[in-house]
Amino acid sequence: MDKERILSKESANDGQSVYLFYDEDEGCYKAFGKSAFYADMVLDVMKYFSEELQLPEIRLTEFNVRELRQSMTKLEHRLHEFYHFRTRSSIGDAGYENWKSNCGF
Repeated sequence: MDKERILSKESANDGQSVYLFYDEDEGCYKAFGKSAFYADMVLDVMKYFSEELQLPEIRLTEFNVRELRQSMTKLEHRLHEFYHFRTRSSIGDAGYENWKSNCGF
């Protein structure tokens, strides 16, 4: 995974984007920061904290990715590399800090 790309996407997250990045070592897609927050509104997944990126993280199974595909609009996809989903309405980041606190981050 490209750390700089992840940080760039998350710092520019517009309140409607969910970016997933494929982790070859773990064989799953991951979402970080606000993308993890927005995806967590649809999914019931474990939450982690990425020490490397200093962001909340969720890890998605293929089933979780299918759930997102049904709940959001897919804008871009490169197999085993990257997904970009768009929520149907703007969520914003008003609850992001509270969500992080509730997750223990």
